[in-house]
Amino acid sequence: MANQNSAAYDFARFEPKRREEAAQSQQKNNVIQLPQEKIDKNARPRFQPARVILMLAVLSVTLATVGSLVFGQVQLTELTDAINTAETQLAESQSVYTQLQMKSDAILNAASIEEYASQSLGMREVESSQVEYFSVSQGDEGVVLQESGPEGILDQIWNWFSQLLN
Repeated sequence: MANQNSAAYDFARFEPKRREEAAQSQQKNNVIQLPQEKIDKNARPRFQPARVILMLAVLSVTLATVGSLVFGQVQLTELTDAINTAETQLAESQSVYTQLQMKSDAILNAASIEEYASQSLGMREVESSQVEYFSVSQGDEGVVLQESGPEGILDQIWNWFSQLLN
């Protein structure tokens, strides 16, 4: 029943290999040939100074922009605080001014001033006998006693323009 034909089986695969053959087969399998495209693709990139300088310039501009924005916001905050402080002081000063104005109005009203003048200083109201009128004569005029020197060039030009307008 058993088929004694060994042609179907390769028993050489199961036999121990010789060391020389094993060493040759391993060396042949370890060497991998890569195409030149893959070697160029995986190669270390070259140092490009123009690209580095460009990146540094972009980084510098970005940092300068961000720094100026932050600096501007800090100044804006400080100025806003200063304005708020000044407005608070102004409101307080206006309140004090209003209080002092009301006090002075209460102290210096017309009735109290008149009472103080009549009682403390002995003053009285003006009577018609105390009023004196005087008049100024109609013939007064001014006369220039000293004449100016000869006319300068600017005076002559001015006189010429004034004669044109007349």
